[in-house]
Amino acid sequence: MTVTCPACSYDNATDAEFCDACGYELGSPSAPPVSAPVSAPVWSTSAPTIAFPTEQTASSPDSTNGTFTPTPLPTFPPVPTPPTFTPSTGNARLISKQSNVPTSEFLLDGSNAVIGKFDPDMGPVDIDLDGFPGDETISRNHAEIYQEGGAWKIKDLGSTNSVFIKRAGQSKFGARITMPEILNSGDEIAIAKIRFLFQSP
Repeated sequence: MTVTCPACSYDNATDAEFCDACGYELGSPSAPPVSAPVSAPVWSTSAPTIAFPTEQTASSPDSTNGTFTPTPLPTFPPVPTPPTFTPSTGNARLISKQSNVPTSEFLLDGSNAVIGKFDPDMGPVDIDLDGFPGDETISRNHAEIYQEGGAWKIKDLGSTNSVFIKRAGQSKFGARITMPEILNSGDEIAIAKIRFLFQSP
């Protein structure tokens, strides 16, 4: 004959004091309540859905109705083009800045014109400064004024007392020229001590 365990319903020997299956004291007046079996956790195999914030895109105010209108790029002013060189046409003039001179103005026609003083051995020059106040500082072949590529230029021909230029709008002459220099209308030229205003069309 067996004793049935009131806790787990296992059949034990008649003289057993404790259940061989669950250890319940068989002499207890009542069996403890049987707890419900604990079920194993159930893991989902599907990946969770994560909501990421959407990136805000620049758009015009009508984006609230579902349509997208891109914002136009800013406009920049056009890059100014450098000024183009306009060749000089027509005759230019050397106007004396001194009074009581043999010639108040020399007309330049674009051909090479040598500035200096007449010399019996070397002959005449195109622009003769003999008789001008300060002509003792002028070399026989002092300077040359000419047109090249549509621009008027002046160069020193190795004179003793040099050539100087005061640019239009400036208050004083620059250093002696050592290479051909472009002349602009309104520039002042000093051939040693004799000064001229250069004018061109």
